[in-house]
Amino acid sequence: NRFDRRISCTNARTARVHLRDAIVMSGWNWDALNVPERLALALADAGARVLYCENPVSFLGPSGRPLHEVQRNVFVLRPVFLGHRLNRYSRLSKLQAFVLRQQIVRAVKALGLKDPVFFYPHAEYCCSLAAEMKDRGFDLVHICMDYEIPDHLEHVRLSDITFAIPEAAFLELQRLFGDKIRKLPQFAAPNSLDRERGHAPASQTIAISEIPTPRLVYLGNVEGRVNLEIVKQVLELHPEWHFVSFGSANLLLQPNWHVLPWVPQDCWAGLLAADGAIGFLPYDCSDPKNLHCVPLKLFDYFALGLPVVGTPITYLR
Repeated sequence: NRFDRRISCTNARTARVHLRDAIVMSGWNWDALNVPERLALALADAGARVLYCENPVSFLGPSGRPLHEVQRNVFVLRPVFLGHRLNRYSRLSKLQAFVLRQQIVRAVKALGLKDPVFFYPHAEYCCSLAAEMKDRGFDLVHICMDYEIPDHLEHVRLSDITFAIPEAAFLELQRLFGDKIRKLPQFAAPNSLDRERGHAPASQTIAISEIPTPRLVYLGNVEGRVNLEIVKQVLELHPEWHFVSFGSANLLLQPNWHVLPWVPQDCWAGLLAADGAIGFLPYDCSDPKNLHCVPLKLFDYFALGLPVVGTPITYLR
């Protein structure tokens, strides 16, 4: 199997593992530290050279990011095209995928990557792009991060292998596609969450120090995963408890909900590893996507030494 690790034994007791280089696509940017970003870090740590491509941006808006190294053996490219909305139209989607593929291939050649494997999530733009890359002879690995089976089917069909993180997604996709589906454990917290590394901006440190304890910390934007009704009830029943989120608005206009600007992950330890902070996972379990998710936040909270309180998603149970 061309995806198997190629091992050359130097003697009976030692072996060297040769990893192919990689292209990792994302629906986020490098600072998001979501699954594609951690995948890139894991591959680089294992010895691969990685071209990491951020979510494409319109050339009419923010400028693309030139190719540069952000961590050892991880090189970041922010590709450009016309815009995500145009991907709703089949012909324009294919044209944009062609434009993206050209930028990626140029970066691969500039870096001298060797036989790179193309890893991609189920971001909307990735399906046409994966088809383009397959036509150019690249091997495809799809990463199934969430239990959204209909959204993944076309990606799985295109892929040579699909790695599924949620157990329920793995079982259902394996039933449909057999051995093409492999189980991938969720990524643990990166080494940079070590308590000795990173310093939050002084303004952030002051801001969080002024929030009374206990602090229920949600490490990210409050988006579709959060059960706002539960948050509302908790904050109303316990006005002495304080909910802290990052980047999003105070959707409930509660006085004990505090919103701080997002900070890079190497600042989390200095900001959050303190007495009175609790990792909070108030996920909406009525949505199967949330019920079967494997939250990165869980591992990050543990790495920061925080106790964790959450709704009973399957993985926590």
